[in-house]
Amino acid sequence: MIRTYKLSPFATFVESQLIPAVTQTAVFHRLTGALIEPDSSLRQFLQALKNGVPLSLDLEHLAQFGESGHQVRKLIELALLIPEHCDPLASFVDHYVNQPLQNPALSYQNEKGEFSVVSMSMAEQLHSPEFGKLPTVNEEKFSALATNILRAADGTKTLRQICAAYQSESAAHQYDREFREAIEFLTKPERQLIKFAPAIEGFANPFYPANLVPRNLYHGSRWTASKTAKSIGDFHVEGIDDAAWEFDIIEPTVNHGLRFPSQLLAGLNYGMRFCDAVLADGFPGKTSIEVLEIGGGTGSFARSFIQRARAQGKSFTYQIMDLSPTLSENQRRLLSDIDPPVGHINQDAVRFDLPGRKFDLVVLNEVIADFPVAAVERQQTNDMGAQFKGAGATFVEKYALVVDDAPDRFCVNSGVFEFLERVWPCLDPGALLILSEYGSESRYPVESFHLNHSEFSIHFGHVSQCARKIGFDCRLRTLTEFLGIDDRVRVLCGREEHILCLNYVFEKYSQTMPFALYSEVDFKAQFGELASRLKLQPVRFQPLGSNFHYGPNLGDFFVLVLKKPANEESITAGM
Repeated sequence: MIRTYKLSPFATFVESQLIPAVTQTAVFHRLTGALIEPDSSLRQFLQALKNGVPLSLDLEHLAQFGESGHQVRKLIELALLIPEHCDPLASFVDHYVNQPLQNPALSYQNEKGEFSVVSMSMAEQLHSPEFGKLPTVNEEKFSALATNILRAADGTKTLRQICAAYQSESAAHQYDREFREAIEFLTKPERQLIKFAPAIEGFANPFYPANLVPRNLYHGSRWTASKTAKSIGDFHVEGIDDAAWEFDIIEPTVNHGLRFPSQLLAGLNYGMRFCDAVLADGFPGKTSIEVLEIGGGTGSFARSFIQRARAQGKSFTYQIMDLSPTLSENQRRLLSDIDPPVGHINQDAVRFDLPGRKFDLVVLNEVIADFPVAAVERQQTNDMGAQFKGAGATFVEKYALVVDDAPDRFCVNSGVFEFLERVWPCLDPGALLILSEYGSESRYPVESFHLNHSEFSIHFGHVSQCARKIGFDCRLRTLTEFLGIDDRVRVLCGREEHILCLNYVFEKYSQTMPFALYSEVDFKAQFGELASRLKLQPVRFQPLGSNFHYGPNLGDFFVLVLKKPANEESITAGM
């Protein structure tokens, strides 16, 4: 049976240019968040539909068009393609209406009893914005009907129920013109304030389609775009404009998100809890400890670590090695009252060179993803074996890395391997080396494209193999296990944009909310009274393990604890 279809008026096209020289395109439904990435032939077909050309289809014959036919059927299932005379709202009448978790918009009531909506454009997202250029937060007063629909969209009511409650009693049709205009207004690509779903259960998942706000993704300021000859080391020397901006907006770290005392850490902050975990692992009976931190960030980790160690009767000589002048300056300022003074070393950790120096503890917290990687290419030999080419092949052979599961082209964390060899002579027997970073026990390094600079995840299985070959005793733990974090604790939903919107409202009432990861208990203790007084909504909380909060996903992080044996020398160090 042949039927004529048109593109739904709620179908919107988006693209992503996060990966250099690659443009990804998709079409999504503004009412549901459902998204599909069409192949090249289907994109041309969709463009014709966008220009108003109808399409006649025999659904029974779609299979003969292969993947394109399958995608057309999917477009129909997702109501992105609808019959020519179909009401685009008709199939959603019994869907539940919710404010999507991934939209940071808020509504609040001022002293006069008036409701305003605070939001930012959901038409596009700029990753790594230029220094000082935060996304614009807008405040609007909606029509009474649009406001009522928005505040009623709590995931418990259907479109039919909301329509019955707020549509004018004199309306002659299922949806009168004003109601339709309000729905269109609330779901525009730049707003996406409400979404529909057939069942309530999905709303608890931040990555459920009805919680998504698909939009164009771009880079505001990719540092490497015009400086392709520059290295990651050059970035740290030249590319960081401001310490707070770097870690608030560009690259929030776990340490930065948890730099304040938190319920997640039993009332401690990240550096303090990290100190407890390290001291529990070693240094029995030792009261004076030589410490080297590599990559000190803003200096907050060092400050917290030192304070906690002193509270436990430990005496530290603390050094920070950093390549960034901007970060080093911030560290000096933050640590200026520490006595004895913290030392500062300006070196590239991959070229680590401190002759004659010995340390009891070396910490690299959220640093080694910045170290270089080396590419490897697998080549089959005549005897059905394999040999490896490329800059990384030497490391595969030298450390006998297990690469049976590797694709034909892959990377190894060569900079980490080189660092381990260089640091070995600077460690006293029995010393600890702590590496904390995101990655996997078995996944090969993958580049992050949302940052201003190149950065690669860590293959901790390979790093452990290298460390053992050098002579270290190794223990790999998840970060949550290392710090004793319960990922069931409920935390504030939303990333930087949510905090920007919250701050926009809070600052009107002389309260500031720093960029950080907040548990529900901590948020309510600090901001709950004001949020309640303003009838602020939605402010929502999900278990930490749901992975929709400020900062990176803690479940992606591991801690590799390396110990130099007290009476053993490496057979490979210095090779």
